[in-house]
Formats: sequence, C-alpha cells, structure tokens
Amino acid sequence: MQIATYKYKLVPNSKVREKFDQWIGTCRCIYNLALETKIYAYKAHNLSLSKFDLIKQLPELKTEHSWMKDVHSQTLQDVIERMDLSYQSFFRGGGFPKWAKKDTYRSFAFKQGVKVVDNHVYLPKIGKVKFRKSREMLGTLKRTTIVKEADGYYICFSCEVEITPKASNENQVGIDLGVAHFVATSNGDLYDSNQVLKSHLSALRVEQRSLARKKKFGSNWYKQKERVARLHLKVKRVRKDHHHKLSTQLIDQCGVLLLEDLKLKNMTRSSKGSIDESGKRVKAKSGLNRSILDAGMGMFGTMLEYKAQWYGRTIIKVDPKYTSQECTACGHRAKENRSGIKFKCASCGHEAHADVNAAKNILARASASGSQRKAVA
Repeated sequence: MQIATYKYKLVPNSKVREKFDQWIGTCRCIYNLALETKIYAYKAHNLSLSKFDLIKQLPELKTEHSWMKDVHSQTLQDVIERMDLSYQSFFRGGGFPKWAKKDTYRSFAFKQGVKVVDNHVYLPKIGKVKFRKSREMLGTLKRTTIVKEADGYYICFSCEVEITPKASNENQVGIDLGVAHFVATSNGDLYDSNQVLKSHLSALRVEQRSLARKKKFGSNWYKQKERVARLHLKVKRVRKDHHHKLSTQLIDQCGVLLLEDLKLKNMTRSSKGSIDESGKRVKAKSGLNRSILDAGMGMFGTMLEYKAQWYGRTIIKVDPKYTSQECTACGHRAKENRSGIKFKCASCGHEAHADVNAAKNILARASASGSQRKAVA
C-alpha cells in the first residue's frame, strides 16, 4: 500500500473563503505560540517540550481565547505536529524552525471526519464545499489538507492505495542531470530542460518593477502582488508538469536508474565572498545558480524515487565526482577533456557528447561497485 495525493480546486462561496482565511490565521498563531513556548522553555529552564506537552496546553489556550474554538481540535493538534517536524528536520542537520509568516503559511489539515460525496466535500466545523472533480479518487482517505494558492483554494486528499507494480524490466541506465540538457542517459538520449523561469523572466521583471513602484500595503499594491504570485505559480506548475512526464517516461522504460548523488545546496552556494575578500565571477555563478534551481533537479529526483517505489523500480545513487572529466574509453581524467557540451579525451582522442559521456561513467561506476552501491528505492 502506498500514499497517493489527489488535488482538486475548491469552489467555495464568500462565507467559506472568509472562514478558510480565519482558520489559516488561527493555525499560524498557534504555530508561532508553540514555537515561542518551546524556545522559551529551553532557554529559560533548559527544558525540552515534546509535541504532546504542547498539545496538552491547547484546552487552556482555548478558554483564554474563545476565537480559537472555531477551529477543529485535531486541526490545531496537527499544527503543533507540523512545528515538531521542523524541529526533527533541524536535529537531522536542517535549518532552525522559522516563524510562520502570513505570506508563507497557507494551509491547514484534517486527520479525520471529512466525507466526500460526488463533487462535494463535508469539512468538520465548516460544512459542505464544492470542488472540481477532474479525476476519480481511489483508495482509503487518510488525511485532508486545504491549501491557499495565488489563484484560489485547493483540497488535497491523501489516500492509501494499492498500486500495481509495472512489468519487470532489467534495463539499466545512467542518468546525468545538467543545465544545457536537463537529462542525458547512457543510451545517448538527451532531454532538454524547459527552463520555464528563464522564459518568463522578462514578464516577471515588468510585474515586479510595477509592484516596487506602488505604495506598500495599498490596495493597488496588493492587487499587483497577486499578479506576481500568479506568474510564479504558473512557472512552478509548468516545471512540475515537465518533470512528471519525463520521470514517468524513464520509469516506464528502465528497471534500474542510476543517478548522481548531487549536493544541490553546495552547488548553488553564493560566490559573493566577504568584505575582506570578494568572490570571483560572481555574476556568472549567480546565473548558473539560477539555472540549476530553475531546472528543479531536486524535485525531479524526488519524483523518480517515489515513482520507483510505487512501480517496483530501483534507484541507485552514485558519487558524481569527476564523471564529467573522465573518458569512458580509456579512463583518462582531466579538466581539458571537457569543453562545454563537447568531450574530447586528451589522451586517446575519444569524442562524445559531454553529458552522455558522464551518464556512461555513472552507469560504469555503479556496475563496478557491485554490492557496495546504495539503492534508495
């Protein structure tokens, strides 16, 4: 059994939209209060509060602030669990939990009590809301999330479903991710990146310049801010659609997919330097960072991993060091071997597309390491 999420657009009336906004505001308040309490308890008393300690304080908090009673109790509990997850991420090496800001905190969830009938959903303490049922929902409903986006409200049903694995496939393929070509395979196939942000940069510049010239927090400023948000949302959706189609195609064709174990945080680190020592080629590095982030390599890798788990495929991560500089014919390794998208070995003269050469090296390394390689899905 796997967890699949079905997302639909809601069609709420003005009264329900107002209630959604109130619930999001209340949840954001609870999140920040829980975070503040947890930080204070540790700094003042060296006490680490668990999520259960914080959840126990909710009834008392509701008596002090009656407007919090409007929100479903399990929704408020979920907010604290959400904050606790950010702490768990911090202890695993992530960043320290941030305060929930009005522009970034845009959702709340129900653990149970939600009923779906045709194209309507019954939400506890909210009531009946219509949604656009663009496809059938399968499996057993486990969790429901309401999300506010730039173009309206959406509902996400997380369901436990039984997914049938695809027919066994012994094809192995090395995959190199890049900027010039988003995906290059050891079979010689090249898939271009749609570079969707790059194609919308001129429009974004115009809209953001218009936003900067308006009086902050004025009515026209808010309207323009929504236009900018909708344009960013379009960029996000086009990129996601491209990744879904390409990841599904690769999963269909191959049984074992060998990927570079990329450290994207290091790859996109700023090169501005410090006051004492300025960085080198800052503008060029900034452009490269933007292209890497625009490509969405991390999102694509995540899609491949969960789809591989669904359909009985295997994902193997390979150390990416020097894969773009090493010759697949003789093994000679040198910076001079690669020039842009062209690869020409300085030792044996072997010529190939640089990304395809790197993909073949990824495949060879995984095969050579045998049982030592790490399968992640």
